[in-house]
Amino acid sequence: MKWIPAAKSGKWWGIAAGSTLIVGAAIWLIRFVYMGQVFTGVHAFRMLLLAAVVSFAFSAAGWFGARWLWGFSNAGLIAGLAAMALYGSDKTGWEDLISFLSFMMVTLGGIAVGIVAEVVVAVLRYRKTR
Repeated sequence: MKWIPAAKSGKWWGIAAGSTLIVGAAIWLIRFVYMGQVFTGVHAFRMLLLAAVVSFAFSAAGWFGARWLWGFSNAGLIAGLAAMALYGSDKTGWEDLISFLSFMMVTLGGIAVGIVAEVVVAVLRYRKTR
């Protein structure tokens, strides 16, 4: 994981900005192109705001030194986007809600795995120094 910036590095905020644009564009493509929803500025802004909050929260974890949390959270985010596209493919009405909830659940799963990984790494470090 040497390619990941060090804790307290300013590069984390650049990663957050880039991630915001990529995740926002992915959500827009899934919702407005793949699922065929009508484009509205209000919904597009809300989706971009969601992407910004998630991206900056994950990068803040990396900035504080939780590199495993950052990695697994982003993996969960990518898997969540895939789940949103998968469950939103059939357009009978409920799939819109189900796809967004699956996105949130899978992303939260990535965060949980990242927290567990950080705890395991901290315990291993503690035992090694003892």
